[in-house]
Amino acid sequence: MKSIRIPITNLYAEGGYCARFLIGSDATPVNLILDTGSSTFVVSHKIITITSELAFEGTTYVQDIQYGKGGWYGPVVHTHVGVKELDEHIDLAGVALAITSKEEAASFLNADGIMGLAYTALNHAYDITSYLTENKVDPCVSYPYLMTNCSEDVPEYTHFLHQYPRIDLIPYFSQLEESGVVADQFALLTHRSSIYHTGESNTDELAHTHHLKHGLFVLGAPLKHDDLYQEPILTVGVSHDKYYNVNVLSIQVGESAEIPAPTLAEKHVKAYCTNGIVDSGATALVMPGELLQQVKTQLINHNAAFEKLLSPYNAFTGTEVGIPLSALDLDQWPDITLYLEGERKQPVAVTLTPDTYWQVHSPQSDQATFKLCSLPGWPNQLILGLPLLNNYYTIFDRSEGNTGVIRFAKKVDVPELVTSAIADAIQR
Repeated sequence: MKSIRIPITNLYAEGGYCARFLIGSDATPVNLILDTGSSTFVVSHKIITITSELAFEGTTYVQDIQYGKGGWYGPVVHTHVGVKELDEHIDLAGVALAITSKEEAASFLNADGIMGLAYTALNHAYDITSYLTENKVDPCVSYPYLMTNCSEDVPEYTHFLHQYPRIDLIPYFSQLEESGVVADQFALLTHRSSIYHTGESNTDELAHTHHLKHGLFVLGAPLKHDDLYQEPILTVGVSHDKYYNVNVLSIQVGESAEIPAPTLAEKHVKAYCTNGIVDSGATALVMPGELLQQVKTQLINHNAAFEKLLSPYNAFTGTEVGIPLSALDLDQWPDITLYLEGERKQPVAVTLTPDTYWQVHSPQSDQATFKLCSLPGWPNQLILGLPLLNNYYTIFDRSEGNTGVIRFAKKVDVPELVTSAIADAIQR
């Protein structure tokens, strides 16, 4: 089985990380957000070319997804997908790919789509065979018919689709593993959850090659790449194979008393499963509003001067808010520890360091932004996004047990490995 490391960059998705994949007969390059919080492989219709269409095999399926910010719907095709690193290639035919008929503005930011890395249960589609037959579509496939015959906005079309039979499609990564191309494991090595801005970002080409804007996606057998990590390796159990569900036990600010994590309300258990998910598509660490206030209170108890700096940060607004970097001394801020349930039900401590829950030189040069927030209307579930993953070489091992584990290894900062691949990572 192959195991390759693919360069990734956060330049396209406002801090989220993208890898470049090649789709269709002409190997059209697309920059896709790597998202462990979803399972669908989707690209925007804006990047589909006539030559790409030659390799599309139509289906009767349509998918629709609404994210915390943005959403889309569109037909599903089967096509060829490739990914490469130098002379190493991974190629797979017959991959289920959704192409947007309509997408809301914030769906992919400046990326071309999303590569969902979660499980099959999140990759649902609807079989609209009866609709296509009624409208005398010949051949009876959803693409390209739906590209020009749908005008509804995303919420309206979602309601329309729900009258048709629902099925689950096998996600791309699951297809790779089932075909025997790679092991049922992947890893992310990242540094940031916001774009690193320097004063020369808009004028100096070298500013785009700063290694803090880039990272690595290791596809298959991440532990083989022992130059990327060191011991210890902390292992957290995945409680449910829908999202990468984990059980969050408590949170601790510095040496303060642990704050118990809230339990998930019974009415939300079917949809959300547990009180935590590990989500590489989230550029903030989201926690219930009451828990966020308790964390902020303990930070202020640690140092009263923090109150003014934290005052702009409460609920997630979708826009980063900056404070003057000169007002922030990260050496004064404590670590924040999350206690997660291990594979043997024991508490496992994973750490957010100040330079990851604060992001410097963001949203502009000489500013900093706080990466803990709450999400109005979200249940009692923590979304453990990039601010946590940035501290580790994070391994998603789906081969362990029934539902897998997540391993948090001490990462090795290897800027020379990353920067050597930057030209390939940012090239369109």
